[in-house]
Amino acid sequence: MLCSNCNKTFNVSQIAQQRGSGFSAQIQCPHCEAWLGKTPWLLKLKLVGFYLGLVAAICSWLIPETRHFGIPVAILGLIVLLISHLMDHLHTVEAPVKVEEDDSAQRQKYR
Repeated sequence: MLCSNCNKTFNVSQIAQQRGSGFSAQIQCPHCEAWLGKTPWLLKLKLVGFYLGLVAAICSWLIPETRHFGIPVAILGLIVLLISHLMDHLHTVEAPVKVEEDDSAQRQKYR
């Protein structure tokens, strides 16, 4: 997985913190402690596209009379599935607070 906050990769086994459940589940990056999540409406759209394509393909396979509208509906469902899958990435839900360090003494050396 790729963190959208620090751009570092990590394995699923490195995830220690998780909050929420279902479509609104969030995980915490082990490197920068930022909370990452996916967009719930894109996940739902992906699920609808998958099941729409599956049901339309099965209906047009089993019932030959439904092929004239079943095949285009199955293709449309798969297009929705693929587009929503390409758009769905981890995004930063809550970034960690950056602590400002006083570096005025360091800057004073070079003035």
